[in-house]
Amino acid sequence: MTCKISGAWVVIRTCPFDGTESILGVFPEGKAALLKLEHFMDSPEDDEAYNIEFHMFRSVEQELEAIQRCKANRAEWDEKSRIYDNYKKEQEEAKAED
Repeated sequence: MTCKISGAWVVIRTCPFDGTESILGVFPEGKAALLKLEHFMDSPEDDEAYNIEFHMFRSVEQELEAIQRCKANRAEWDEKSRIYDNYKKEQEEAKAED
C-alpha cells in the first residue's frame, strides 16, 4: 500500500530570549504534530512560543508551471508599461508643441 503525502506538519519553537526558531519535528499527520506539541507543553519554560505550520509539497511540474506563468505575467506587464510610457511621451510632446 502506498501513501501519497501532499504536505507536512512542522512544530517550531521560538526562543523568548533571542527570537531564534528551532524545528522540533516534521510530521505527515496533524495528530502526530499535536502529540509532540503536547509533550513539550507538559513543562513549558520561560514563555517559550510554539507554532504548528503546514507546508504543501509541490512537484517539479507545478514549479515549472508557476515559473512560466510568472514569466508570462512579467512580459505582459513590461509590454503594458512600454505602451503607457510611449503614450505619456506622446502627450508630453503634444503639450510641448502647443
